[in-house]
Amino acid sequence: MGRVQTIGITCSMPARGAHLSVIDMRMARRHDVACTIAAEHLGRACELVLNLRNISANGVLIEPSPGLVRGDRLILRLPALGQIEAYCIWTIDTRAGCQFERILHPEEFGAVLARMKPEALAG
Repeated sequence: MGRVQTIGITCSMPARGAHLSVIDMRMARRHDVACTIAAEHLGRACELVLNLRNISANGVLIEPSPGLVRGDRLILRLPALGQIEAYCIWTIDTRAGCQFERILHPEEFGAVLARMKPEALAG
């Protein structure tokens, strides 16, 4: 395994497996949400129900994570957008961070966010 430094975060990158971006997109603005979506786990060929806790144009935070591991590939079904592929790029305790296969255009992201319930209103 090689080690890669990205914006103050050191990541171990496997020699083989998913080819994930090592560029840390953590500077993207996140929006807290409380949204449940359907997804498909491509490695296990099964359907999942995921609870999203925050979203940015680059990806989502899932909590609790249904046993995801770094490198897992998912097809997420986002409101107003439909299907988009995402890759699990980190896991900590019961959380998992997934990066979309592409950055959402501002119009797409605005439409998705408008259909999700902001966490402040979910209580």
